[in-house]
Amino acid sequence: MNILLIYNPNAGNHIFKNNLDLIIERLQAKGYLVSPFRLGKGIDLNEFFQRINPEQYKKILIAGGDGTINQVLNAMLDNGMNLPIGIYPAGTANGFAHNFNLPTSVDEITDIYTRENYTNVDIGKINERYFINVASLGCFVEVSQRTSFGIFSYYLRGIEEFQKLKPVRVRIESNGFIFDDEAYFMLIMNGKSAGGFKNIAPLSVYNDGLLDIYIFKKCPLMDLMSLVGKALKGEHDSSPYVIYFQSSKLTVKCDENIGTDLDGEKGTGFPLNVRVLPSQLRINTKFNKEDGFESTREFSFADIKYAAEQIYNGVLGEMTKPFKDFKIDRNVIADMLKIAADLPRHNALNYINKGSLNDDYFKIAEESLNDGYLYVVLSSTGSAAGELIRKVTKKEYSHASLSFDQELRTIISYNGGQNIYEPGLNQEMLEFFHQKEDANIIIYKIKATKEQKLLALEEVRKINSLGSSYNLLGLILSYSPRENIMFCSQFVYTILKAVGLHYFDKKPEDVKPTDFIELDYKRNLEYCSQIFFKDYYKKS
Repeated sequence: MNILLIYNPNAGNHIFKNNLDLIIERLQAKGYLVSPFRLGKGIDLNEFFQRINPEQYKKILIAGGDGTINQVLNAMLDNGMNLPIGIYPAGTANGFAHNFNLPTSVDEITDIYTRENYTNVDIGKINERYFINVASLGCFVEVSQRTSFGIFSYYLRGIEEFQKLKPVRVRIESNGFIFDDEAYFMLIMNGKSAGGFKNIAPLSVYNDGLLDIYIFKKCPLMDLMSLVGKALKGEHDSSPYVIYFQSSKLTVKCDENIGTDLDGEKGTGFPLNVRVLPSQLRINTKFNKEDGFESTREFSFADIKYAAEQIYNGVLGEMTKPFKDFKIDRNVIADMLKIAADLPRHNALNYINKGSLNDDYFKIAEESLNDGYLYVVLSSTGSAAGELIRKVTKKEYSHASLSFDQELRTIISYNGGQNIYEPGLNQEMLEFFHQKEDANIIIYKIKATKEQKLLALEEVRKINSLGSSYNLLGLILSYSPRENIMFCSQFVYTILKAVGLHYFDKKPEDVKPTDFIELDYKRNLEYCSQIFFKDYYKKS
């Protein structure tokens, strides 16, 4: 089995070049014959691909940034070659590689490329050129091609640089939509990240058959500076100066001499005929179908090894206590077996739950916007995960939820979905709360304006739309690989913080359910009631 390894020795911080021998050693040990090809001044990739036989290679590994990937992609497709690729993110920003949750170490990335897991991705095409991550045009393009800082150089140098920027008139047409006006710049995104902007296109999915288009319209100078600042944080989509839409094809016309850019490389001239080529390329990834909302997932042993060891060591710690000190109130081993049996439903790195909250839920939540409170619910449920958390934290209440109404018709949290929904953001179900004799919940409320509740609801709606997954590893590792991968108390704290109602400062992934009570020094929470489920079932 042969692997073609194409690398840019001048990309990024040269870490890849320093590890080249290690990479070849690891791949050879797995039975691959590695053929390195060094990019450099005067190298013609088209000529190179014309000389090789694609049937001799299993895959192509590319080390560099988006620009290097773009060069290889265009040379491959221009020569009728469609081999899968793997990416060593060795560039400055590595926008496209950012989509695939790649490890940070060269050794771990190489381990992925010894396995045969693949994800199909779309690519974009403008006239006769291809792009994989982003195409752009406008006043920021030329500076981005002159400096590795791109748009950052304007933002950091301040208002005197922004004064030099001039909007240009463009005409954009797509499926009946027409924009014919002045704009500062335009982005056509296939990925989520570009040029150091980690969340410039938060709704973009690289295998949905659509491109995400952002038009940054002409606006006052100070608003432009603010807009760029918002884009740095991924908060630009709500600006009145930004037009956003998705499309599989569009045309762009401009009479002025402005630059275009494809993945950081100089682009083509106007007019631009843009279209998406669905699932055109296969990427070697850690899992199959790396970012699709699939109900069945592979779960890497490496991802759970450490967490499993921590749980195992915790159980042994309990069992090695002197017998007189050993108090067991349930079968710990049975809890572990329940969690292990449920692992195939979880994914530690990707969103697998999407749209679990329906329109009726949001309608009921909207009816409660004027009652003046959000409700924080702590529970001692008796679930397998809850009881193990209780043993680790030594706290009775091991689950946290959020509700928009006191009757708990809108109670939600991150949970396992009770084998009905995928693990992630779900409504809470009665069966989850009543799994031991003394199962109970305590309901608290915190003052919230209508605007704060509406903002909280919009945050929930956003998670529901983008997708989520339960942060099972975060219970042990205090780490979240992606924004919407959370556990229960992490979710509740995140929502409270988003609307300015958090009353203690902690990393969200470090928040425990009982922190909402124990760190409430100024008594922001008001006690409402406590419910023991055995009493409920007796009455019913």
